[in-house]
Amino acid sequence: MSHPAADRIIGLYQDRAADWIRDRGAALRQHEGDWDEVAWLDRFCEGWPPGAPVLDVGCGSGWPMGAALLARGFPVTGLDAAPDLIAHARATLPCGDWRLGDMRDNLPDGAFRGVLAWHSLFHLTPEAQTLLLPALAARVADGGRLMFTAGPAHGEAIGEWRGEPLYHGSLAPDAYRRLLVEAGLTVENGGDQGVWLARRAILSAK
Repeated sequence: MSHPAADRIIGLYQDRAADWIRDRGAALRQHEGDWDEVAWLDRFCEGWPPGAPVLDVGCGSGWPMGAALLARGFPVTGLDAAPDLIAHARATLPCGDWRLGDMRDNLPDGAFRGVLAWHSLFHLTPEAQTLLLPALAARVADGGRLMFTAGPAHGEAIGEWRGEPLYHGSLAPDAYRRLLVEAGLTVENGGDQGVWLARRAILSAK
């Protein structure tokens, strides 16, 4: 049985939406711990044509990742289950398509050049991640990429944020790799610095 904090994730981000907006801010964090978000976005978007669509699941307030993608000229469809975070994204980034919903059962249809689950997928249980990853991969268009953050080993870990328990779940690296390969993606970064990056090949024209 998972820790009760796993069921509290959506409520936690909704209740502390204002704190999350302040904590994340409008700018990308660079070289803070293991995360150089600008560099990872560069790898995520490499080779994309202007106007390539992106799906950002667990997008939060839209800041900073969705905002950075929009600034690069990529239309963003963002999905998050916290109403106040989506409201902030709609108010501050009106050119994005911000949708309220749980990524486990409300994924938008369509094909996207990029599918991003940055600091969001790892708030799901290992079982939920196992079910969701193939669905995320299925939305990656030819030549597109899936990028997400994850833990180093199978299991659950409980951190703390603003005085409350913060749930994290992870699969084993071999399990992530197997799911991505089975979905037809080629792994470009296999968990180095906690980031998974995988690409779908461009089909040759017949």
